[in-house]
Amino acid sequence: MFQRITEETFDTVYPLLETAFPVTELREKERQKALLKEPCYRLYGVSADNEMRAVFAVWEIEDFLYIEHFAVREDCRNGGFGGQLLDRLISETGRPAVLEVEVPEDEMTRRRIGFYERHHFVYNTYPYLQPPMRKGQDMLPLMLMTNPAAIDETTYERYKTLIHRIVYHYEEGRQ
Repeated sequence: MFQRITEETFDTVYPLLETAFPVTELREKERQKALLKEPCYRLYGVSADNEMRAVFAVWEIEDFLYIEHFAVREDCRNGGFGGQLLDRLISETGRPAVLEVEVPEDEMTRRRIGFYERHHFVYNTYPYLQPPMRKGQDMLPLMLMTNPAAIDETTYERYKTLIHRIVYHYEEGRQ
């Protein structure tokens, strides 16, 4: 079901990422493609009828899975397809999972958080800033959700430090 995306098939999934994420949450195309060379980065597509329906960008970091991007094509949403994919990804990896969500300030962000909660993610209230995805951007206030349970502050700090260092090449105090 999950198709490993390579440099040769990358162009089949990037348009889906562009339609699903604002520029503040997505790298430029060539920088995103370059991640395929990172040893703990995996990009998976899900297709049917020769059309890309969903994409996952994940990082296997130490003992957890960081889900950087998860997008389902708009016409494939609201029927349980995305939830089935997410559940299967979590089940197949067998690792605790972490992802970033927007601060719940409007109906759409609250709905997105609700979706993840229905799939056994827990909204953690520790303040979190995502390092910039593109040059010239500021830190982006987001929150971490974890599966299968909430995390304590020590675990939060460890996850945050590893995600910042490995995914964003960012360390507190220097950029």
